[in-house]
Amino acid sequence: MKELILRTLTGILLIILVAGSISLGPTTFLGILLLIYGLGLRELYVVFMPKNIVAYLAMALSAGFLMPLTLAVLLAQWSALFLIIPVVGWTIGFVNSGFQTKSLLILMWLAMPLTAFFMLGWIENISAYNSLLPLSVIVLVWINDTFAYVVGRMVGKHKMTPQLSAGKTWEGFVGGALFSMAGGWIIFRLSGGLTLWNWIIVSLIISIFGLWGDLFESKLKRRKSLKNMGALLPGHGGILDRFDSLLFVAPAVLILMILLRLIQ
Repeated sequence: MKELILRTLTGILLIILVAGSISLGPTTFLGILLLIYGLGLRELYVVFMPKNIVAYLAMALSAGFLMPLTLAVLLAQWSALFLIIPVVGWTIGFVNSGFQTKSLLILMWLAMPLTAFFMLGWIENISAYNSLLPLSVIVLVWINDTFAYVVGRMVGKHKMTPQLSAGKTWEGFVGGALFSMAGGWIIFRLSGGLTLWNWIIVSLIISIFGLWGDLFESKLKRRKSLKNMGALLPGHGGILDRFDSLLFVAPAVLILMILLRLIQ
């Protein structure tokens, strides 16, 4: 019970911090994403201890530049081709690191998913920022994670992947998905925007890809015999432990939104 209370309080503070930054506008949103990126990089560095520090820094700085450059492209209506620049910088660092596969995490697991999350604020109207979608996504991610955890602890009996995550149960997954869909329905009633079925689909994607994100990180931790990627957040572990679901969810929701725009 003590762990649950600590986990809940930390989660509430994170929701206030992240949701507040999203609501205040693209600059504060970008700022909190860069903070998450920096803290995530630190955890990756500690866990994997790269041999070539210079190459690691080159990849980290180049990939991190993707987010502020995306803001510049959106605000100034620059060509999207400018976004190739940080990818090229990361590639140079990747080559100098000796093509270490764990270096892919910097770009593919941190920078690009966080950039996708940021771009959700512009998907409705490329010329104007709207906080509704990224705010809704982060709230639904936390609803799904919280109730998957609670339902799993209360009634979970059927283990999903005991080799990767002993606490994951099918009951928890279903519970998280149902509460996520309920959250999607509430957002639809309060804000409109997307259709009800669109919100239901978004909620299901969040549940499915959130699970994959969690299991992916569990696989990384299992390889290093770790319980958590860090200890920054009481009751949660590290920053990557808290945002692992979002790192898979954000690109999936962005792709869904693009597809919906194409078929409408």
